[in-house]
Amino acid sequence: MVLTKDSLIKLSENVFYIKSPTNIGLITNKIKKELYLIDTGNDDESIKIIINFLNNQFDGYKIAVAINTHSHADHCGGNSYLLENTNCEVWTSKGESILMEQPMMEMNIIWGGTAIKDVKTRYFIANPSKATKILKEGKTERINLNEKSILIDPISLPGHYVDQIGILVTDIDGKKSFFMGDAVSGRNVIRKYWIQYLLDETKTKESLTKLSCIKADFYVPSHGQLVYDIEGLSELNLIAVLETEELILDILKEEKTTEQILKEVADRNSIQMKISQYILIGSTLRSYLSGLYDSGKITYEIKDNVMYWKRKILNIDSTFIQL
Repeated sequence: MVLTKDSLIKLSENVFYIKSPTNIGLITNKIKKELYLIDTGNDDESIKIIINFLNNQFDGYKIAVAINTHSHADHCGGNSYLLENTNCEVWTSKGESILMEQPMMEMNIIWGGTAIKDVKTRYFIANPSKATKILKEGKTERINLNEKSILIDPISLPGHYVDQIGILVTDIDGKKSFFMGDAVSGRNVIRKYWIQYLLDETKTKESLTKLSCIKADFYVPSHGQLVYDIEGLSELNLIAVLETEELILDILKEEKTTEQILKEVADRNSIQMKISQYILIGSTLRSYLSGLYDSGKITYEIKDNVMYWKRKILNIDSTFIQL
């Protein structure tokens, strides 16, 4: 990761973000010369680069708080180094705090059991870290600047991960910046990776709908470009989810196993899977299947010890309809 002076984007008087593979939010407290980070990069190497960059840009400032949108390694991988080398606090949601303390759980969730050694890498597994404050939606945190305050509002956005939050920052000038974690991806990312990793398909759709109702001046996805209006971007992300649903339903015109569905999803999207894509897309596919099953659109049958998925047939007024 290389950061230059052009990597730092000012949004309002005290709020910035650092353009990087995972965008990093930044809030400054000019009175105490403190910095608040929103997400901390992938690992020790990444956070060292970020710290050196901030030291050059904000002479005499110290990192006081790291706020994590969720516990994936590229969002909390710098926590451990910060906790060991600074006196900073770490804030996140309750669910994500548990996973940050036990990062191996992430890999086991994606794999569906104890993962093979080939995927136990720093890209998936962060060093353990412990939250010092649990954030809750509806409870505003404040950074006091004399008679004015910067407001930090956690917004619950589960779906991509267990207890993901977005961070809505209201600066003293009234400008609102919304750091959305991985609840939404930028247009350039969606075009490149149409199938996005998610843990809960139903909650992902709910969070995307919720996003479109949140008012802000600036919307910063963790992966992708800043936007000034969220409705179009959240709609594009929702379309990607719904089109993947429709793809799976089309594949299930004939009954298939999970492995057969995974192969066809990859083939139709011209994806040549290696091990990382295999586990990420495979895990995401199983989440889609659960969502489609819970909504009554598909069903399953176990025959000869093999599980087959198929579209559900409804009998309405003696007319059979395949969903």
